[in-house]
Amino acid sequence: MAGDPKDTQTATSDKKISEMTQEELLAFFGSAGQQSGANYLAGYGFPSRIVKGTAQGIAVDPKDFETGGGGGAGRRTVYRGPLLVDENGIVTRAQYDLSPLTDANTILLELIKNPTQYKYYTNLLQTRGYYGNSKPSTNRVDSVDRSAMAEFLNNVANANGVTYKTAFQILEGTPQVKGAGGKAPSVRVTSPDDLKVVFRKASTDLLGYEVDDAMAEKFAKTYQQMEIAEAQKQAAGGVFTSAAQPSTVAEQQILKQFRPEAQSFATGNLAAIMDQSIKALGA
Repeated sequence: MAGDPKDTQTATSDKKISEMTQEELLAFFGSAGQQSGANYLAGYGFPSRIVKGTAQGIAVDPKDFETGGGGGAGRRTVYRGPLLVDENGIVTRAQYDLSPLTDANTILLELIKNPTQYKYYTNLLQTRGYYGNSKPSTNRVDSVDRSAMAEFLNNVANANGVTYKTAFQILEGTPQVKGAGGKAPSVRVTSPDDLKVVFRKASTDLLGYEVDDAMAEKFAKTYQQMEIAEAQKQAAGGVFTSAAQPSTVAEQQILKQFRPEAQSFATGNLAAIMDQSIKALGA
């Protein structure tokens, strides 16, 4: 893993998350498989992941899968559900328990079987700010290590819908925290309630009705992911493009998702305006 910092979830790009444009981020977090004409916003809330199958004994919802990309070699299956996908593209388990004494402890005990591997990954967590002002323990698993691992499992693995091995690859592609050993920088995101209001207004303006709360919630979560990615770019330094305003992103996504419906609504409004104008001229 250490030699390949690429984000393995991207199906059409080798870019790291911190290098993606706003449009690429939207595609990464919500639109894989949209070529098939499926609901563009269906992946909001849980990221889209390209998968090859499901592990034996794992119960999945068929509605969380979509096949797209045309025929032949370009055909792919996209998973948008809550379960985690492993490094081989297999839907394999439920999200990690966030208690430091459960999954975090189990993974650390597995890693420490190889001391070199254990040192590499705990140092990786430290340089990305997960140890705060503390340092990794040496040759043993301590409470500080379990807490760092639990936070990583929540912020990277569960958030991206992948198991810890792939999550480590994602973490390798993120910038180091300046002054390793210090606290990871805080990221301020827009209130989800505010974002849902923006999305509902955009749907009313463009479609003539408000979308339901579930869809608005998914939009809010995805926009917050964009803000987090922007903060990562900012932490890395250099020139970066800030995320568009929520209203702009909402309009873009609604037009992609509901383009025919939006065009029909706009045409109907124009016809109504023309009809009113003609009647006013004849009055």
